[in-house]
Amino acid sequence: LIPSLSSRFPDVPIVAAGGFADGRGLAAALTLGADAIAMGSRFATTAESPLASQTKDAVSSLDIDGGSIESDTIYGKNFDGIPARVLQTPVSVKLNAKPASFPLVVYRALLAARSMNIPLWKVLPGLITQWDKMYMVAQFGAATDALRAATIDGDLEEHGVQFIGQCQGLIGDVPLVDELVQRIMREAHEVASSNASLLEIAEKD
Repeated sequence: LIPSLSSRFPDVPIVAAGGFADGRGLAAALTLGADAIAMGSRFATTAESPLASQTKDAVSSLDIDGGSIESDTIYGKNFDGIPARVLQTPVSVKLNAKPASFPLVVYRALLAARSMNIPLWKVLPGLITQWDKMYMVAQFGAATDALRAATIDGDLEEHGVQFIGQCQGLIGDVPLVDELVQRIMREAHEVASSNASLLEIAEKD
């Protein structure tokens, strides 16, 4: 997709997203024709990020026997109504097992609306006149407590659900943003130089 887009729209900056967390990914994206990369999960797991420290530690714990690797994620839409990937935890497994019943979703959404000082009269009419759209919105509203528990409280065992990318298998520390950027640039340069050397060898042969 990236080479196709860069060829068709050469004057449009392309930011590649999804699965990037180190210099190798940056070098690969630039080679394919991207101008930059977006790294949501990687920057969320940095020292300056407001994400709860317990959640940062869980994401950056690279251990095939109990830590967070590429396969320790769940992709689905049962949690909040929108297809997304989340960190695999007892809570996320349970909430993604099947869609929540409509009465439960409405109840949780109303509680969420109340906590955000949204008048109930603004929520109820939509549930009646725009069933499908409001059901999805209600699901997301119902998920706010679980998201808050993970991102703010660091509770991944009993209440929290954390959005994450599969690149969590590449995240093994919680560095300062400046350290991370410098590392990624250094890695990308090393990869580019190594690949250039391989091409030179191939040309000589």
